[in-house]
Amino acid sequence: MESRFKVAQIGSRGIPGHRGGVERVVEAVAPRLAARGHDVTVYCASWSREKAPTWRGVTLKYVPSVKSKHLDTLLRSFVATLGAMFGPADILHYHGSGSAPLAALARLAGKKVVVTVHGADWARRKWGALGRWFLQFGEWAALKIPHQTIVVGPDLKSGLDRIYGTDTLFIPNGTEERPKRPAKAILDLGLAARGYVLFLARLVPEKQCHTLIEAWMSLKDKGDLKLAIAGPVWHSVEYAASLKEQAKDDPSVLFLGEVSEEILEELYSNCISYVLPSEVEGMSLSLLDAMAFGACIICSDIPANAYVVSDAGLTFPAGDVGALRARLQEVISDPAHAQHLRDAALRRINNEFSWDQIAQRWEEAYRRVMVEGARLVEVKKA
Repeated sequence: MESRFKVAQIGSRGIPGHRGGVERVVEAVAPRLAARGHDVTVYCASWSREKAPTWRGVTLKYVPSVKSKHLDTLLRSFVATLGAMFGPADILHYHGSGSAPLAALARLAGKKVVVTVHGADWARRKWGALGRWFLQFGEWAALKIPHQTIVVGPDLKSGLDRIYGTDTLFIPNGTEERPKRPAKAILDLGLAARGYVLFLARLVPEKQCHTLIEAWMSLKDKGDLKLAIAGPVWHSVEYAASLKEQAKDDPSVLFLGEVSEEILEELYSNCISYVLPSEVEGMSLSLLDAMAFGACIICSDIPANAYVVSDAGLTFPAGDVGALRARLQEVISDPAHAQHLRDAALRRINNEFSWDQIAQRWEEAYRRVMVEGARLVEVKKA
């Protein structure tokens, strides 16, 4: 009989129901690990709306936290670490560079440690000099302290391995084909099926929504089409305000804010195209979701996006307004080509990004850490 593990997941805001990328990864994989017979605990923020003790076989523990850009993750992860390092967990699995330095405490307590790097967090524009420095230190810690470092993108693996002389483990994020929803609730928002282009992501500078708005506003003939912009603001209120100021003279640009799951699914299902113009990504769950709903994809050509979309969508150089405008015109003027790309997106999702496969790969990583943990660290130090 194969061994079963006790695993603590640390660094996310918690599950279920949070919209952040890390949270959605943990929400997808943790129950699948529990279904395989493992004892999985997820540490959650104390300000979570619902405080159920378990969810889909996963134990939920709530730790003190504050809704602060600078303190939330570190404080929450520190308290979780104190609880987990003296508890029954065999493995502490940290998520994100902001939590990674705490892995040193877990190592001192004799625990096996895994860290997942979900992206170059320090490169995001929201951070000042001190925050950027700490996250760069956290990146170093994520590569040097744990028994195993997981990365979610092939470009992350090649870049980090080159910088730190490591051999990280690439395990992508995932999704699954989603049933399409007819246009109902979005009709009340002024949107019709195949009557809009969609941006659905956090409104932060590195997502480059301003580039999309500029490209959209410079299209010569949009007809009755709309640009629907949906997503939470979180810690970027000033940037979100600047986007509305940028688009104030174009009534075809609609800001929807953070939307419900029902509306989100309708938006993905009925758009002409989903556009992700980002300059920095680990591996975008929003992009994966859009493909799972069979959306026609236009995205920047940064390596993380290009890997996900491959030949199942259209890319353009990040920040290039003219190139993005040309891609928008391409799918608007050629519905048959857009449909071809929708079909291709579905095929790629089904073939490459199954959550069940990803859960199995996490399990395999845990098993190697339990059996070969000391040797893995020696390889990294060599």
